[in-house]
Amino acid sequence: MITPWHFLEVKLGKRPQPVKSELDEEEERRKSPWEKNKVKVAAARCWNKKKEQAEFLQWESERLELMNAELKTQIEELKQERQQLILMLNRHRPTCIVRTDSVKTSNSEGNPLLEQLEKK
Repeated sequence: MITPWHFLEVKLGKRPQPVKSELDEEEERRKSPWEKNKVKVAAARCWNKKKEQAEFLQWESERLELMNAELKTQIEELKQERQQLILMLNRHRPTCIVRTDSVKTSNSEGNPLLEQLEKK
């Protein structure tokens, strides 16, 4: 059986449109201007909503890119600060005189602060 759909050229991403009959055309003419306008208003609302969503996503994308750049900068600054602290600690170690009563770790254990810094 051949349907009106059969003769339409099918394009990807779009639904085929049925062939309009004379009854459909007459029905269109009988519609009031209010009914016709109602469809246009609904289409405009839909278009505006899609436009707002696209604008929001663009804004959100830009905001996240800026935040990402700031966080990367902060990571680099923290890495540099960590290196400086390790350097200061290593410079201080030879001159440091630790009283034996203030040391809570046994001689077999290393300095927990240094171990923690060197792990990172």
